[in-house]
Order: sequence, then structure tokens, then C-alpha cells
Amino acid sequence: MSLPTIVTFWHGPLSWLERLSVASFVRQGHRVEVYAYEPVVGLPEGVMVRDAGTILPREALVFYKDHGTPAVFSDRFRLELMRAGRGVWADLDVYCVRPIADPPAYLFGYERDGSVNNAVLLIPAEAPLLADLLEVFERGGKRLVEPHLPPFRRIEVAVRRMLGFTVAPHQMQFGATGPFALTYHIRRHGLEPLVQPRDVFYPLAYEDVPKLMHPGSRLDAVGDRTLAVHIWRSQLTDRGRAAMPPPAPGSALARLCEVEGVQPQD
Repeated sequence: MSLPTIVTFWHGPLSWLERLSVASFVRQGHRVEVYAYEPVVGLPEGVMVRDAGTILPREALVFYKDHGTPAVFSDRFRLELMRAGRGVWADLDVYCVRPIADPPAYLFGYERDGSVNNAVLLIPAEAPLLADLLEVFERGGKRLVEPHLPPFRRIEVAVRRMLGFTVAPHQMQFGATGPFALTYHIRRHGLEPLVQPRDVFYPLAYEDVPKLMHPGSRLDAVGDRTLAVHIWRSQLTDRGRAAMPPPAPGSALARLCEVEGVQPQD
């Protein structure tokens, strides 16, 4: 059994959720490398911190709508890690249930019917799919039409660009550089048969995430094929506009923290 290195990017202080995510991968036997531009405090022992500047210069760091989260930059960074062949990407709100052993060349999964998420990702460096996804960023908002966007947003971006406005990737609809682009180009290349079923990485519905914070809650979504569970951080922080609250004692997330030796009060 071969366990790939888990790679990710982080910017800013860690909360208990990120520490929980990292600890779960470590406990399952994975080597974990966190790329950052600054020191990261609070990581479990043995986790490697890598200089993000070796992948993209710090000047490339952008925030959603110029003042939100670095999620769009993270979408780009994971693609650059794929191009460099560094390992399997996992967001730091993904909880590892079982080792992701001997992964296939392409690794991604449905978050719901018709939508592929990129919270867990592996794409071969030479794949045309990767080139198409990187092109979203490399064009830098110079293309008139972004075909991967939903129809209304596609028209909106095209009109703004026709009027002379620059609409960079981090100024488009949230998800434009993640699930929207990934789903669109997977379909273009006929790769749908390679997409993992929802229960492998996304057994928990987005709207059900807050329930895991409540006393008496359980993580019942885990099935026999589940390797990890995406616990959408944005659902716990109002899309990054609020601080990360601690889970209530006796809740599903509090129990996971106990299992991984993570203190949720920070």
C-alpha cells in the first residue's frame, strides 16, 4: 500500500478545524506538507511547512473581491502543485476517515449531482485538463467569455469586459475557479467516468455542516467507501466573514477533536 503525500496551502492563523484536518491525515499515515508564506503555528508534530514562494511568488496572493478569503488563490495554488507533481491536494477542512492509498492518476469527486469539487484533488502534470484549468488564471481576465461560468454570470463578465473593465478570476462568482471550472473541463474531456461518487469525499451535504456543531450530533454520513469528509469551513464562518466558533461539547465535531487530540477552544 502506497500513501501519497498530502499537500495544501494556508494563510493566516490556524483554527481548531485546520488542526483537526491535518491531524486526521497524519493519524491515517499520510505525510502532510503545508505551504505558506509565513510560519504556521499549532501544527501537529511531524507536519512539514514548505515555502509557498517556491510555487508562486507572494505577489501573486489575492483575496476574493480584494478583501475576502484567499480561496481563489488557493484554487490556483493547488493546480500549480499538480503541475509540480507534489502530491494529493486536500483542503484543510477535509477530515480523513481512511487512508487515501494508491490513488488513481485522477482524483476528484462529486459534491452533488453534476458538480465536481476540488477539495481533494490529483491531476497528472501533463494532463490537458490541468492546462485548461490553469488557463483560467493565466489569461488573467483577458478572455471575453468564460464558458465555465453559469449563463447569467458568463454574460455579466462578458459585458463588463466589453465595457473595458478588468474582471480577474478573484472578482468572478465564488466557485468560478473551483467547482465550476473543474466540472466544465472534466465534461469537455470526457472524464466523468473518473469522478469518484459523492460518498467517497462529500457524503455530508453543504447545508448539513452546521449540525455537526450541535450537542448530540453524529457523523452518520460516513459509509463503506468514504475516505474523507469535506466539512465546509465557509458554513461555520459565514463564508469567512466570521470567526471560527468552537463546537459544542458532545457534538460530532467535538468528538472528532477528542479522537485527534485537538483542543477546540482557541
